[in-house]
Amino acid sequence: RLSRFIPKRIAVCAHRAVQVHADLGYATEKMTVIPNGYDLARFAPAPETRAQFRQEWGVPDDVPLIGTVARFNPQKDHANLIEALARLHRQNVTFRAVLVGTGMSTSNETVAAHLARCGLTDRVIMLGARSDIPAVMNTLDIHVLSSSFGEAFPNVLAESMACGTPCVTTDVGDAAFIVGDTGWVVPPRAPDELGDALAQAITEWQDGNTWSERKRMARERITDNFSIERMVKRYREVW
Repeated sequence: RLSRFIPKRIAVCAHRAVQVHADLGYATEKMTVIPNGYDLARFAPAPETRAQFRQEWGVPDDVPLIGTVARFNPQKDHANLIEALARLHRQNVTFRAVLVGTGMSTSNETVAAHLARCGLTDRVIMLGARSDIPAVMNTLDIHVLSSSFGEAFPNVLAESMACGTPCVTTDVGDAAFIVGDTGWVVPPRAPDELGDALAQAITEWQDGNTWSERKRMARERITDNFSIERMVKRYREVW
């Protein structure tokens, strides 16, 4: 009720947030969507880190590396991702994967057991929490967001794309808006569709020229739409 009287404007970071708050009774006619902005000097292509990290992780240069940066939480739906990777494994698709984030270490018995059941123990590396996310994003060939609910404006998509890493994502929050036509968007809780999208991405990755163009488009979408300077400018306009 107060949202109809006190604020002149209400800033939200995602189009999806407008609908969520409309359902809660907020005055959406006062809302302005201002997407998050990113430090494009920090999140930027850095090819030199790719070889270093892949050697450290034991991933050959000619093997596509899939990765996700997400804490261990039901919202992030790692089970969905693992089942999608299992589908690739059953189809004899060559790949390696890394799981990065709080709780995503070998001490996580739930995830470790799921990987073992799917025959993925040797395919997936659990790296735990890291402080060098831009370098991790640069090392990945494909970044995946497998969330099933609760996302607004998933920062990891924009951060990976800013590093020139294309994304496969579930259709949660503003994920589809962020990715645009630079990646793949599938329904949440649909591991077969997620696996098929990953297979498509890997097939394209094998064509170096096509993949280089997709990487360029991913970076360009973030620089054109989601720079921190653009975000600050829009907040100043609202003020």
